[in-house]
Amino acid sequence: MKRAFRLLAVFAVGAAMSFACGSEADDAPGSGGDGGSGGSGGLNVGGGTGGSGGTVLDTGLNDALDPDGGCFYTKEVGKNTPLQLFIALDKSSSMLGFKWDAAKAGLISFVKNPTSAGIHVGLKFFPRAGDGTPVCDQKPYSTPDTPFALLPGNAAAIEAAINAAAPDGLSTPTYPALGGAILKGIEIGKNNPGHTAAVLLVTDGAPAGPAPLCQGVDPTSTAEIAKLAASGLSFSVLTFVIGLPGVDQAFANAVAKAGGSNSAILVSNTNVQKEFEDAMGKVRGEALPCEYEIPEKVQKGEISYNLVNVALTPGGGALQILKQTTDCNAGGDWIYSNTTPKKILLCPSVCAAVKKDYLAQIEIQMGCATVIK
Repeated sequence: MKRAFRLLAVFAVGAAMSFACGSEADDAPGSGGDGGSGGSGGLNVGGGTGGSGGTVLDTGLNDALDPDGGCFYTKEVGKNTPLQLFIALDKSSSMLGFKWDAAKAGLISFVKNPTSAGIHVGLKFFPRAGDGTPVCDQKPYSTPDTPFALLPGNAAAIEAAINAAAPDGLSTPTYPALGGAILKGIEIGKNNPGHTAAVLLVTDGAPAGPAPLCQGVDPTSTAEIAKLAASGLSFSVLTFVIGLPGVDQAFANAVAKAGGSNSAILVSNTNVQKEFEDAMGKVRGEALPCEYEIPEKVQKGEISYNLVNVALTPGGGALQILKQTTDCNAGGDWIYSNTTPKKILLCPSVCAAVKKDYLAQIEIQMGCATVIK
């Protein structure tokens, strides 16, 4: 599926905007907070939703926007909150054949797809080659075979790595592989404030190996591996799972749920390559946060926060203006965050709808008075 997630900022031009759209204010109204959740367990570490906010300025001009009716504007491409995605790809021997071919084609298509531009991606294969390091050690799995870099610039390196790899592993050491990926996600989150970190586990079977016990636990235990995902979520690292034909579905769903993505994306035998490509599109859509950066001109005070509107165009539907609120729990569609710099946050119900509609388009329009609840 293609996620046409386009962010369009529309700016008013100085005096004309002021004349056409009413008075301005310097403050960002309707600021709200963020939330988080998570568990713990198993990682070798040392050691939302919207809230309520400030006053909304009601200019009395909250009718549907009509840019042709007097609000001058220019256009600027906006930016989603940056996403860092660690892909852990199973290359055990059971992947040989159509499953490996589908995974290769789907991943290459994903990194080359224009809708993936702006995502930071790193790739790690598992099991890793023997190098004398203890097989249960998670740390070696935290270093991607293809280092993190921004798409589309990193697409060629990822494609080359996939084409050079082969499904020749003799075990499926999911426990250390996922643990290492999550450790990297935690590191990324700490070193890149404001970025979203996520792990994608791609596998076709049940965990196997690498030893009877790892750090005192059974490395094939669904519960223990789910604890790793829950630990990642406690550090705001999401875990997604794509299960290829043959995967233990109960295992895949348990890990995905513990990691904050509700359930695994399961690929059937019907059209493996197409379904895998669609699954990657779904991951891209769900992993991208419902947060949008506010254009620089607004942050600098050149354009008022009270002349900002958020528009949603559902796939196959008509554009609709979303309403700003001070409290998502009391109704409304979006708020300003309490962070510095501020961001636009979609309220949970709108966010959920956008994530399910991979053709949805979000625009941020500037130049007419904010439509408020």
